[in-house]
Amino acid sequence: MISFENINKPDWRYNLLYAYVHPLHNFIYYRKYYILNRERIPKGKPVVAISNHQNGLTDALGILFGFSKDGRHPVFIARADIFKREIAAKALRFLRIMPAFRAMDVGTAGVGENQAIFNQSAKILTENGVVALFPEAGHQNCHTLGTFKKGFARIAFRAAEMMDFKEPIYIQPMSNHYDNYFSVQGKLIVTFGEPFEFTDLYELYKTQPHRAEKLLADRARAIVDDLMLNISDLEHYEEYEMLCSIYGRELMKEEKQSRRYFPNQLHASQKVVKMLDSYAKTNPEGFNELMKETHLYCHSLDKMHLRDWVFAQKLSTAGFLLRLLLCIVLTPIVIACWAINIVPFSVSSFITRNIKDYMLHSSFHFAVGFLVSYPLWFIISGIVLGAVTGLWWLLPIYMVALPLSLLVYLRSKVMIKKVYNRVRRFRLWFRGNRYYAEAVETRKSIINKFPLIRK
Repeated sequence: MISFENINKPDWRYNLLYAYVHPLHNFIYYRKYYILNRERIPKGKPVVAISNHQNGLTDALGILFGFSKDGRHPVFIARADIFKREIAAKALRFLRIMPAFRAMDVGTAGVGENQAIFNQSAKILTENGVVALFPEAGHQNCHTLGTFKKGFARIAFRAAEMMDFKEPIYIQPMSNHYDNYFSVQGKLIVTFGEPFEFTDLYELYKTQPHRAEKLLADRARAIVDDLMLNISDLEHYEEYEMLCSIYGRELMKEEKQSRRYFPNQLHASQKVVKMLDSYAKTNPEGFNELMKETHLYCHSLDKMHLRDWVFAQKLSTAGFLLRLLLCIVLTPIVIACWAINIVPFSVSSFITRNIKDYMLHSSFHFAVGFLVSYPLWFIISGIVLGAVTGLWWLLPIYMVALPLSLLVYLRSKVMIKKVYNRVRRFRLWFRGNRYYAEAVETRKSIINKFPLIRK
């Protein structure tokens, strides 16, 4: 195994890559990237950053750039199976990632190699560094929180032990929340919770280390749970998600909060989940009826190939025609931007077709598309343009225009989906479609039950 000594030391090559990826992540890949409460980071203190895990590489990037104003670059710990090839292991080490050996990946015999990784992680903490982990030891495929493993707790206690239990080690709970796991130009929220130290568990650790680690893991999980959208009722996950959309809108209207501010949507959804969980306990019959009705509504939307947001908007013939006219006017610009960007975008899309784990698709789109194929395409196409036209002075203008064309291309994909939904809705309404009428009535019935949920 390659050495991970001094992995946290300054490296100009890493800093150069960081400076390149940072703006691409914050302003191009995401339409909105929110960092909430990062002033909570313990300055100059040893920090173990933990977060829920839902979206592969992009989760780690969200944490990494969340620490951008702290001045420290976290060292990450990831599953060991991605380190199997030497070239991959060297690349990951350069990116400040160390392996965690899970029995499911390396067998029980290989788990013993974790000790060296834990010791190196603890050493980083003794130097007031940041170690970042995902305690679920695997990403989820929806808005839910899995069981926390004790690896981060072992590292934290090992660091405390190396410091003779004289200094506090801080756990920095975090969460991430996406509006869409797979779309480019989506929205991401990274939230920093209240950091906490665990000196009260030091004495227990000396005699009962496993119990102390379990208590620390449980304490941390409870905080992360409060930071994120956690739909624990997986049997009714689809219904919960739909009700977060419907009731979340109603809640924000009542509280006079802007829906355009994505954190407001997250907070409203969190409240809705708590309301539904409470309603399931206090009125199980009413809850089951609501789930059946919501399931019917979801099924109707699937049959009509429509989204709920369409029904949340008032049906206006004039508004529909104006939007359609605007789309027609913008079509030549959209076509030009598609012609420029379809090739590099298709490269990452072609690769993701062979990736069975859908939750890793966005990671490949970012790593392959935004970091490799797009820059190469822009350089090659710029050189070809200059060689063919002889107008090399156009190259700087072209290179500035290309990122703008990429944004138009990505936003137009969203626009086309919205136009499709609006056109289809208008067509179904105009024809008096039975399923459409039933969906409208079902949604009204669901909204009318909102006061009962709020009690």
